[in-house]
Amino acid sequence: MQRCASKRSGGDSSVKVLLFVVVALVSVGDGAAFVTHSFTGRSQLLVPTTRQWIEPPSSTSVWCSNEIDSNDIGSVWLSHQDVVTPLLPALGSSLIMLTIVGLLYMWEESVEWMRESVPKTIKPVVDSILAEIGGLGFIGLILQSVLGNGAVKEGLEGLSMAFFQEKDTLVENFEFLHTAFFQVGIGFFIAAGAMTVEGIKKLNEIKTVEGLEVDAATGACLVTPTVLCKYIPVKETNQNAIPGGNILWDELFMKKEERAGRVLLIRIQLMKLFPHLQETFRVETVVQASFAQNLYKVVELSPLTWIYLIPALSLANALDLSHDVINSASPNAADSVGYFFSTRSVFGPSLLSVTLSVVWGVWNCWKLTKIKYMIMPRLGKNAISGETEVLPPLMDSKSSRQAFHSSPAWVRPIERIWSKPAITPLDELFGEAGRSGMKMYQTSIKYQTWLCLTHIVFFGTQIIPRDIVAIWTGATVGDPDHLIPELVAYSIFVLASLFQLSVVSPRAFWNFCLIQSLEEESSKKLLVLSGNDHVPDQLNGSGSILIAEPRGDTLKA
Repeated sequence: MQRCASKRSGGDSSVKVLLFVVVALVSVGDGAAFVTHSFTGRSQLLVPTTRQWIEPPSSTSVWCSNEIDSNDIGSVWLSHQDVVTPLLPALGSSLIMLTIVGLLYMWEESVEWMRESVPKTIKPVVDSILAEIGGLGFIGLILQSVLGNGAVKEGLEGLSMAFFQEKDTLVENFEFLHTAFFQVGIGFFIAAGAMTVEGIKKLNEIKTVEGLEVDAATGACLVTPTVLCKYIPVKETNQNAIPGGNILWDELFMKKEERAGRVLLIRIQLMKLFPHLQETFRVETVVQASFAQNLYKVVELSPLTWIYLIPALSLANALDLSHDVINSASPNAADSVGYFFSTRSVFGPSLLSVTLSVVWGVWNCWKLTKIKYMIMPRLGKNAISGETEVLPPLMDSKSSRQAFHSSPAWVRPIERIWSKPAITPLDELFGEAGRSGMKMYQTSIKYQTWLCLTHIVFFGTQIIPRDIVAIWTGATVGDPDHLIPELVAYSIFVLASLFQLSVVSPRAFWNFCLIQSLEEESSKKLLVLSGNDHVPDQLNGSGSILIAEPRGDTLKA
């Protein structure tokens, strides 16, 4: 038996690192492992049960070193049977804990990156999203603790036996429903994050277009009707035309340059109504403040936002239990395939819910788009002089307001539930909703978005995966005759919801932010929040929209 002695130098940290590396090598050893051993004057092995040195193979010499500056160490060969096997559980636990720590580190770094990447006004939105995620995690921890309690579990098992004749049904359903709620919550925050990214992208598009017209010497933004002609189609007449029926199609598929150019019309309007604003004023700062303020409210989750999940999960769970399936994670989950299509009490509400979501989303976008075009200035070509002009908003004209209708007969009873009498011209544009229009449609966008997410998560995790597995494996369980129609139908539902969530709802939300940017009280706050100094109270007192009194004059190129 040979020993290696060396001077002790260096800290305990180097030894710990070395020990960790060697333990990692032990885990992949085949029959024997190379283990470091710290000498303290006598032989002491890492495993208390092993009290003797194992001689190395004759062909292998024992390694010694006098050149290591850390603690005195030596190396011995230990048998896999006596040492490696007892170490494997500890190694496995260490790797799991290291993985968790690594994920936590990645999470902290990603949070820091998000906070650093977004504009200052949008940081509260990120903080709100993170707070809601933390709340979901806290609820999950409480539920896990409750289910882990022996007395509670026994009580649930007793109830399960009484109602379902199976002691595990209620406990597994409890865990399944909790997981489903958590999945929808995470999906909502992913969507909120996507809306944030899309909003920042639009703000950058405005900034890019506006930046092309900035004087390099003075920083003044020279946005004129002639400049806007490069981005916005110019009409040949200056008639006060009410937005037509194809306005939604044009809005959804508008070019990004035209969209940014139309926002610059807001800049012209604000510059005209607030003379104290400097030529360096950038309109995207006001729109950004509006976007951040409204998105902050949208991502706040109230208990009412979860209400869609209750009937959806209840119907699915009832159908599963009727076929002796506990939930979609059960080994026999395929026994329910096909029945989600052939059972009218399940497919009917699903079809109705998706149809409602599509109509709801299109309605939000259509109404807010029409109102936006009523309150924004327009770019037109004078029929007499042929010059390009910035025309006053249609809302300046009383006759245009009277001819404008944004509440068809079928939607008036719904809006009337929350309506308040109209006071300002903007209130009149919201039709039956009146003075509560802004608040009503902000809430409407939020809950319609939540409904879309419920469809995507519910159909995409509870029905479609088991259908795909059943088709892939050629299973003949459940209702094979309706398996393919079920997969096609629910896939269409998911695609329709994805289109709503990625195209229609974000456009409605964006138009809502633009409308708020031109509303009196909101505009004054937004100008201050965006760092554009104090806004003097020099508005006319007859209306709440930031528009000048109709004077018949226009800005000319």
